[in-house]
Order: sequence, then structure tokens, then C-alpha cells
Amino acid sequence: MLFVTLTALCQEKKILEGKVVSDVTGVPNVYVINKTTGLEVKTDYKGFFTIEANPGDKLVVYNAKIIVREFKLLPDSFKEQPYVISVNYNAYELDEVVIDKYGKIDAETLGLVPKGLLQRTVAERRLYTAGAFSVGTVIGLDPIINAISGRTKMLRRAYETEKKETIADNIRGIYNEDEITSQYGIPKEYVDGFIFYLVEDESFKDAIKKDNKQYIDFLMMNLAKEYLKLKDEK
Repeated sequence: MLFVTLTALCQEKKILEGKVVSDVTGVPNVYVINKTTGLEVKTDYKGFFTIEANPGDKLVVYNAKIIVREFKLLPDSFKEQPYVISVNYNAYELDEVVIDKYGKIDAETLGLVPKGLLQRTVAERRLYTAGAFSVGTVIGLDPIINAISGRTKMLRRAYETEKKETIADNIRGIYNEDEITSQYGIPKEYVDGFIFYLVEDESFKDAIKKDNKQYIDFLMMNLAKEYLKLKDEK
């Protein structure tokens, strides 16, 4: 019995990094409860949370303003960074809402776009449209005018900014403000600046892209020291 107990205690819990959203906006002050283990956390002001869990655990998501959601975590839930949980506000009451049985629902699974179609962001679409020199066999004038007027350069800058903001959001999905402050010694008033300092580092961006958590932690430690040193020198 002692051996079984120790084995159960030593089972390593995984960390679920998640975000609660309504449409695309993060929802703050939402309770996320691991019903299987009894652990409870609360989303931050942007809807992010971190909780220990394993595949098969049941999560409950609620506060007074949203419709309560309860569902079971799947192995794939831990592959997404962050794991996005969509909720609806209590505009009116429904007898029952069941959405998880359909699995992943997006534009592709709903048949709104062809399977495998490259889906561009808003900034990508604008940049692509501004630089598309031909439609079929007809050469358009818009790309030439955009290049001369500087609009293409402006859209390219917007696209680069969007990419950086996406990486910054990914970082916030992995670490919350308190973790950055306590683990890496970054004062709270400098957290946002530190995040954008990370975004400018090519090695860190590559680690985020490859979802290499161990390497991300290593880089965070070194880049935090560099950032604090730069702050001290000013």
C-alpha cells in the first residue's frame, strides 16, 4: 500500500497554460477549477491562467457573468500554447449547451474554407493584396502605386508589428506577470518592456516558434539578467 501511495504521489502533473476568451477578447476574473484534483485558479486581466492538470481531468470554468462550462481535458489540450477556452456571457439562459462533443471547431472543420488553405492574418492579407502584381494574366496598377506612395512599406511594418505582438501574447500565455517577477526578478513595472525585449531576440523567437519550453526557460534566465543589467546602466 505504501508503494502504491508513493507511486500515485509521484505521478507528475502537467502544467496547462490557457486563456479564457469570449469571441477573441480575454475574459478576466474567471475561476478555472480542476474538478478532479480540487485545484482552483483565476484568470488574469487578459484572461490567461496556469493550472496543474493531466489528460482526463475535468475542468470547470465559471464566474457570475458567463455560462458555466465543464469538460474533460484531452492529450491534445496540452499541445496548444495557450489552450483557448471559449465562453459565452449570460445574455440569456439556455436549457443546455453542449459544444465540446464536436471536438475542434474552426473555419476549416465547418467547411467555410477549403481544407489546407493558407489562412493569413489581417496584416498578412493587406500586405499580400498591396503587393499582388497580377490577377490571372492581368497586371494591376495598385501594387505599383502602393510601392511609390509608401503604402507597401507601411503595411510591411504593420505586419512585422503584428508578428511581434503575436509572440508577446504567446509569452504571456506561458508566463504570467507574477511568475516573471518572482522567477526572473523583473519588477512589475518593467514586465511589458521585458516581454518586448524578448520578442527582439532571434533565438528566443525561434524557441517560441518550436515550442521548446526547456530552452525557453534557459533563455528567459539569461535574457532577464541582460535586461536588468541594461536597466541598471541607464
